Amino acid sequence: MKKIKKEVAVMFSGGIDSLLAAVLLQKEFDKVHLITFDKGYLEFGLKNNLPNIERLKKTYGEEKFINKIIDIKDILKRVSIKSLLKEYRYYGMEVVWCVACRLSMNAGALIYALENNLEAYADGSNKDQIPSEKNIIGTAENFPKVVQKLKEFASRYYVDFLTPVYDYGGREERRKKLRELGFEIDYLSMDKSKGLKGMMTKDFFFRTQPMCFSGWLIHWKRNLFGIPVKHDEGKTVEYVTKKLENVVKNYIEEYFKKKNIDIRELIEKRKK
Repeated sequence: MKKIKKEVAVMFSGGIDSLLAAVLLQKEFDKVHLITFDKGYLEFGLKNNLPNIERLKKTYGEEKFINKIIDIKDILKRVSIKSLLKEYRYYGMEVVWCVACRLSMNAGALIYALENNLEAYADGSNKDQIPSEKNIIGTAENFPKVVQKLKEFASRYYVDFLTPVYDYGGREERRKKLRELGFEIDYLSMDKSKGLKGMMTKDFFFRTQPMCFSGWLIHWKRNLFGIPVKHDEGKTVEYVTKKLENVVKNYIEEYFKKKNIDIRELIEKRKK
């Protein structure tokens, strides 16, 4: 096995958090792989982030970035869809769909890092979106214990899972930094209403990241009536742990077995 590359894959939607993650990580790594995920369910505009990808290349060097669209429909089906009806009453729809989607993206990024011999992968997780009674737009995948669980799982494969913007100032500070660098910011990343009123304007169609309509539907009560989602960090961690150990782990083994690669041997080589 060749030496592990000083390269990183960023789970790249093109929103302010993943965009800033790419900006920060290009300083530390020889190459940044910008991977956008196709989950196949009520998702539109997968190529909306191309203008900012071109801006990254223009600003920091064409050779610094690679961008790819990764199909995660199969892993999402296994993690979420097959068991969604049985599990949503206990865990809540946000967990069994939105957290499951992020978990599937993490699995896809981990596989990509292993397959391409990369040192790490990263996302735009941030503490501004940790759920609380006061933070109505918080989402459960940003719970600290959930992020830590994903880091621990990746480390078992000798891959670093990085969250470079988790503690990077506030949302306005991140927007300001990106504007100074000349990047375009998605309409909904400007803290406009995520409800119907915010959608009833031509500016809504100014997109620099894919549009996840399924996520909007999951949060319809919050979006239409301002009713916060009920979050439970303990249940979310329980769900993530169960899926990592019983679905993602097996999926990774099957994936590499089909390619005639023994995942245990691959891990040992990375360890050395």
